[in-house]
Amino acid sequence: MRRPLGGWFAAALPCLVACATGGPPPPEPAPPPTPPPSAVAPTPPPLPCEGIGDASSGLGYPVEPKPGAGLRSIQALSTSPTNPAQVVWTSEIGDKKVDWVVRTGAARAHAVWALRQVAGGWCVLGSYVSAVPVESPMTLAQKALAGQGTAVALVRFESAPDERTGVTTRFVALATDGDRFWLALEGKGGSQLIAREAKFRKQGSSLFLDVPMLAATAVLKFDGERFVKLN
Repeated sequence: MRRPLGGWFAAALPCLVACATGGPPPPEPAPPPTPPPSAVAPTPPPLPCEGIGDASSGLGYPVEPKPGAGLRSIQALSTSPTNPAQVVWTSEIGDKKVDWVVRTGAARAHAVWALRQVAGGWCVLGSYVSAVPVESPMTLAQKALAGQGTAVALVRFESAPDERTGVTTRFVALATDGDRFWLALEGKGGSQLIAREAKFRKQGSSLFLDVPMLAATAVLKFDGERFVKLN
């Protein structure tokens, strides 16, 4: 004779069934957190500056970056927000583009750079810094292409008065062929021409530098490397 299930057995039956079947599956573990991206950006490849710039292209006082160095930002040449660097001329010499850069602020930290454009930035051809104090921002008073292979700039600035003439204006001629950078005017006063005025003049394929004097005008001709006196 069967006896009805007791109350205690009926209440325990669900537990027995769950225990027999193993119960619901345990929750799956959460995936590990994704690591944050690296805070350090990958180092870009070096700029292709081999063969561009020359140690002799550091004209005047030394200034960084050195000739041959790579540059990814023009503003890296600025000394402060009040003395920014600015491209004032882009000269095209064949397939080579050269940016001429000056500091344009009032601070006395003036310099001129020639930078060759390359993929990803610029390569430093060279720079010019005056060996005497500069009393006004340097400017590219005139710019010219001499033939197909050279770009020439006439830099103008003010300095202390010349002891003999009292003239404060100085001119410096700089040249580049896209691979190097050099002084294109040298004389008894060094690389600086002390004169009230000086200007380029093109005649056919020839480039001249006229320097007005009291009684006449001195004329120099660019020979591909420098301005020289006419015979």
